Amino acid sequence: MKKNILLLALIFLTYFEGISQIVRIKSKGGKSFCGFSIKKGFYYDSKSKNYITKQSTIGDESGLADVVEEIKKALGFDVKINVFIAKDEENCFATIGENGIRLIIADQLFLNKVNRNSKTQWGAISIISHEIGHHIAGFTRRELQIDSELDADYWSGFTLQKLGASKEASIKCMMIFGSDQDSETHPNKNRRAAAILQGWNDGLKGDYDTDRCENCN
Repeated sequence: MKKNILLLALIFLTYFEGISQIVRIKSKGGKSFCGFSIKKGFYYDSKSKNYITKQSTIGDESGLADVVEEIKKALGFDVKINVFIAKDEENCFATIGENGIRLIIADQLFLNKVNRNSKTQWGAISIISHEIGHHIAGFTRRELQIDSELDADYWSGFTLQKLGASKEASIKCMMIFGSDQDSETHPNKNRRAAAILQGWNDGLKGDYDTDRCENCN
C-alpha cells in the first residue's frame, strides 16, 4: 500500500485534456467547507459556489479517486466519498454537497504544484488526507472552526504515518503554507503541526483519539 500511494501521487502529473462530462457542484457552504490553495493556505469559506468538474473514478487517468480510496483504506474509513476533478481552480477542498453527499474536489495540476513547492511527494497527500479528515471528524460537530481544523490535521498525521511518511514529511507542507498567527477559523502552523504529530504518533501506536471523530466506537 505504501508503495502504491507514492505511485499514485506521481499520477497527478497526468491531466484530463478536455472534460467530457460537465458537472456543476454547489457546496452547502457554511461550516461545511474547507479548502487549501497556495495563495490562501488552508482556509474556511462560508459561501456556496459552483464548480465545473469531472467525476474521478477508480482506475482513471487522474489517479485522484485511487488516492482517496487508498487513504480511506489506511484509515479504515468505509464511507462513500464522491471525488471530482476541478479545472483551473488552484484548489483542493472538502465539502458536503446537496443531499448530504460527501465530496472531495481537487485541481490535480495544482496538487502537483504543491508537491514541487514543498519539495516532498507527500505534500498533496497531506492535503487530501486533511480534507478527508474533515469527513471523519464531522464538519459541524465542533463549536469552533479552529477545533475542527485541528481534528482534520490529526487525521492527516495519522494517515501519513500509515502510508509510510516520516514525521518531518508529514508536517512539511503545513510548516511551509500554514500561517504564523491564529485566525478566526484556523490555528497557527505550530499548533497544527502538533496535531499532525499527535495523529502520526497514534498511528504508530495503532490507536486513535475517539474525541477526534464523529460516531467513533
